[in-house]
Amino acid sequence: MPSTRIEHLVHDLLEATPTICPERTLLYTEAFRQRDNRKAPACIRMARSMAWLLAHKTIRIHGHELLVGNYTSHRVGGFIAPEAHGIASLLELQTFPTRPSGPLQISPHDVRQLRRVIPFWASRTLVYQTHRSPLQKVRFLVESLRSRDWIINEIGGIGHFVPDYGRLVAAGTDAICAEARERQGGHEPGSERHAFYEATVIVCEGLAAFGERYAEQARRLAQAEEDRARRAELEQIAQVCARVPRHGARTLHEALQAVLLAQIAIVNEGLEVSICPGRMDQLLWPFYRADVEAGRLTREGAKELLACLCIKLSETVPVFAKLINEANSGLPSYQTLVVGGVDRKGRDAVNELSFIFLEIMDELGLRQPNFQARIHAGSPADYLERIYGMLAGGANTPALYNDDVIVPTLMAYGHTAEDARDYAPIGCVEPSCQGKSFASTDAALFNTPAVLELALNQGRRFGSARRTGAKTPPASRMTAMEDVTDAFTAQLRHQLRALHADLQAVEQANAVHHPLPLSSALLEGCLEAGRCATEGGAVYNRSGIQGVGISDVGDALCAIERHVFTDARLSLEELVAGLKGNLDDDALRARLRSTVGFGNDEKAADHWTATVAHEFADEVEALGTSTRGGRYVAALYSVTTHELFGRTTGALPNGRRRGEPYAAGIAPGNGRDREGPTAVINSMNRLDFSRFPNGINFNIKFQPELLHGDEGRARLHTLMGVYFERGGMQAQVNVLDAETLRRAKADPGAFPNLIVRVSGYSARFTDLSEAVQDEIIARTANDPGGSVNCSGSGRRGNGSGL
Repeated sequence: MPSTRIEHLVHDLLEATPTICPERTLLYTEAFRQRDNRKAPACIRMARSMAWLLAHKTIRIHGHELLVGNYTSHRVGGFIAPEAHGIASLLELQTFPTRPSGPLQISPHDVRQLRRVIPFWASRTLVYQTHRSPLQKVRFLVESLRSRDWIINEIGGIGHFVPDYGRLVAAGTDAICAEARERQGGHEPGSERHAFYEATVIVCEGLAAFGERYAEQARRLAQAEEDRARRAELEQIAQVCARVPRHGARTLHEALQAVLLAQIAIVNEGLEVSICPGRMDQLLWPFYRADVEAGRLTREGAKELLACLCIKLSETVPVFAKLINEANSGLPSYQTLVVGGVDRKGRDAVNELSFIFLEIMDELGLRQPNFQARIHAGSPADYLERIYGMLAGGANTPALYNDDVIVPTLMAYGHTAEDARDYAPIGCVEPSCQGKSFASTDAALFNTPAVLELALNQGRRFGSARRTGAKTPPASRMTAMEDVTDAFTAQLRHQLRALHADLQAVEQANAVHHPLPLSSALLEGCLEAGRCATEGGAVYNRSGIQGVGISDVGDALCAIERHVFTDARLSLEELVAGLKGNLDDDALRARLRSTVGFGNDEKAADHWTATVAHEFADEVEALGTSTRGGRYVAALYSVTTHELFGRTTGALPNGRRRGEPYAAGIAPGNGRDREGPTAVINSMNRLDFSRFPNGINFNIKFQPELLHGDEGRARLHTLMGVYFERGGMQAQVNVLDAETLRRAKADPGAFPNLIVRVSGYSARFTDLSEAVQDEIIARTANDPGGSVNCSGSGRRGNGSGL
C-alpha cells in the first residue's frame, strides 16, 4: 500500500478542482510586448518569453511534497497558449465551467483579464499565420472548425517527444549553455544559427533560475517550519533545487527533481500534451543503485520519490476548445512513462525500478502518467506475471508494446538498431526514439470512412451538391468490385494530398513563428546542427497520420462485395440510395449488418480490413517527407475522433447509420465480433503491423469475473502471449463490466475516480463526454474461457469488446 505521505498527496490531488490558470497567457503577452522583443528573431523572442514565465509564474511547495514544481498556479490546472491554438479557448472561456465533458473552473476576474489580450493575439496565432492568402486563411479556418475530413493537431504545436533527460541529469543546463556558446562562436552575429544558440542560452539559464526559485522558497518555508522532520525535508529540497537543473544530478532525488522541473517548463513552452518522461526505469537505474549501495536510500524511500513524480504529472490538464475537447475526451495530457523492454544492445532491461513502477501503477490508479510496459520474447517470467496479474485484477494499466515487432519496424523506417531498441511510446501509442526524435507523431487524424462516402457519390458527401473529393464514376457505372476499390483509392489519394498541402503549411508556420528553444536544447541533433527542432534539427523527424475507422471501411467493402457482386441481391445504385436515406429500410440494414465482419476469424472479411489498412499506409508514405525532412508514416488509432468523425459521416454499407461512432482504434465494430477473443486475435494477426511505425491502438475489454484468480491471469497471459508471438504490436486491457459503467454514468458522484482506457490513454470515466461514455459501454466484453490456441475460432463468446 502507498505510504502515508503518498496517501496525503493523492487525496489532495483528487480533491483539487481542475482550473484554468491565466498566468502563462498574461506573462507571454507581457514578454511579447516588451520593446526589445518586438523585432527580435522568433527563436529569441520565444526564449525570452519562456524565461520571463519561469521567472515570474507563481511557485508553491505543498505539504508532504518531496519533489516540487507546479505547472500552473493551481494544484490541478491548465493554461492557454495564445500563440498556438489558444484563441479558440479564449473565446470560449465562459463555457468551460459548465460544459458537460471535462469542465474546468475559471474565475470571472481571470475571464476579464484573459479577454483583454484577445485583440493582441488575433493576428499572431498559428492558425492565422499558416497561409499567406486571406482566402486560404479563411478556408483553412473554416475547414479546421468543421473537422469533417481530418484534424490537423499541429495547429496547436508539435510536441510529442521524449526529451533527452539523460543529458540534463548527467550534465545540467550550465554544460548545455557552455556548448551553445562554443558553437555560437563559429557563426556571424545576426545569423540564424547565432540567434538559435543565443536563444538556447537564454532559455537554459531561465530553467536553472526556475530551480533556484524553488530552493529559495524551500529555505523560507524551512525557517518558519516548527515540525523538525518537515523542516529537514524542506532543507533537503532547498539543497536539491540549488543544484539541479543547473548542474548534473548525483542522487535519485536530484535526478527526479531535474526531470520534473524540465518537464514543467517544456510543457509550458509549446504544445502542452505528449511531453513524455519515457524510459524512467532505465534513466534512473544508476542513481537508484548507487544510492542503495551507499546506504543513502532504501527501496521504500525510492518508491516514495517515484510515486511523488507520478502524482506531480497528474497536476496538469489541457485547456482544449470545444472541438478539440471532443476529439480528445477525458482531459488527457498523454505523458507516457514506460518500463521494461530491451536495452540499446538488445539485452533484457528489466530492473528493480521496473517492478517498483509496476507497483506504483497498481496502487495509485491515476489518469497520469500514461503507463506502458515493453515486452519481448525474452522478458522475465516474474515481470510478465506481475503485469498480467495487474491487468487481470482490473488495473487497466499498463498498455503493452511488443519489442519483437516494433524494433525491426523502426529499423526498417530509418532508425539505427541501437536507437530503435531505445524507443518509448509517445502520447497514446506512438513508438519514438527518446532524446533524438522530434517526430510529429500525432500530426493529423484522418476520417477514412468519409473517403468511401465520396467514392460512392462521385466525390460528394451524401446530401451535398458540392464536390470536395475527386470526380469518380457514379454507382451506375461500377460493374465490378474493382470499380469500387479504384474509386476508393482515387478518393483516398485526393483527400490525403489535400491534407498534405495544409499540413505542410502548418509545419512551415511552426518553424517560422513557433520555435522551441528549450525543447531543442534537450534533443540530440539540434545543438549540433544549429537548428530548432521545428526546422528539422533533431536526429529523427517523421510525421504520423492516423487512419480512423479502418475496420468500418473494411466491413463496408466486404458487404458491398457480398450483397452487390456475389449474391447480387441488390444493385450498387440501390445500396447507395439506401445509404443516402440513412438506411431507414430496416430490412436492408439488417441484411447489411448480417455480413460477417472483421474480428470473427473470417478470412474474406479480414482481407478487406487488411486491404484498407495497407492501402492507407501506402498512400500516406507516398506523400514523401515533411518540411522537417522526415517521412510521413501511418498509424491506426483514433483518440476519440471515432465518435467525432462519426457524427458527420453518412451511413455505411456495413449497416452503420449516420452519426453513429466508428470502431475505436483498429478493432472490430461494436457488437460485430461474435466468435470470442480467439477469433479476434486471429483477425488482428492478419494485419501487417510492420507497415505502421507510428503505432496502433488495440483496445480489448473483459468482464472482471472472467479473469478472476490465478486461472484468469493465466488465461489472459496465454491469449495475449499468442497475439504478440504472431506479430501483434500493441494492446491495452480494460477489465470493467458494462453495468458498473452504466451506474457511473447515471451517478458520477459515486464513481469520481473510475479510470478507463479510452484509446491509447487513460481517463476518468466521468470526465468523458456522454457520447464517448456510451461508446465505451457499447464495447462488448470478451469471454476468455474458450479455447485460446488461436488456430481457429474459439467457442462462441459474447463479443470482443474492442
